[in-house]
Amino acid sequence: MRKISRFSPNSSTVGHVAVSAHYAELISNEDQHMSHWSDEHAHDYDERWGQLAFHQLIPQLANVRPGHRIVEIGCGGGFLSLCLAQSQPNVTVLALDPSAAMIERAHKRQQQAGIGPEQLSFALAGAEQLDVMPASQDLIVAAFSLHHWQQPEVAMTRLTQALKPGGRFWLCEDLNTPSFGDLDVHQQLKMLPGIEALLRDFGFRDITHRTHHTDEGDFLEVQGVRPVQELAL
Repeated sequence: MRKISRFSPNSSTVGHVAVSAHYAELISNEDQHMSHWSDEHAHDYDERWGQLAFHQLIPQLANVRPGHRIVEIGCGGGFLSLCLAQSQPNVTVLALDPSAAMIERAHKRQQQAGIGPEQLSFALAGAEQLDVMPASQDLIVAAFSLHHWQQPEVAMTRLTQALKPGGRFWLCEDLNTPSFGDLDVHQQLKMLPGIEALLRDFGFRDITHRTHHTDEGDFLEVQGVRPVQELAL
């Protein structure tokens, strides 16, 4: 198994787009396409979907605990990232998004909240570029982002490696509308059968799901526990 080097965010990037050379060289053409889509629609998307009341419930639904190390995939404008980072003492969050415009919005929210990079850091990257030490994360969260992943198998391999044994992958999807402006959306990854099949393919166990009916719409929650065995890239 190839050892994955750890990304250490630079505190000097706070308030700016956090684009490390390490992550930038990993971004594929497919993820650049996703970034262009997101940059174009970042404002409208963030205004409509970026600050849901449901986001504020996610730390509890995902069972965030004190001291948890968390990766958030597809952080958008960073509202959920802040909720996760502030939910329990000594939590650290690395939040990824392939859109430079979204990361810029996330940094502005971080500045306004007064949260430092030792607690919350952002990186311009898609799920396929997740690059942390193996078995280092307690929880990986993907809220409304799974169906945007360009290479789900690559992303799942990386996140499975990143989780500690017994670590959890928690995700949710919107059951109300199709993807916002994305013609290449993997619709099967917005639906329970496709999500469960993906998790099972990567050995996740204790897979559970719930549907939440809220004033903002209906949301599917799915989570699974990381398998003990290692997966090779």
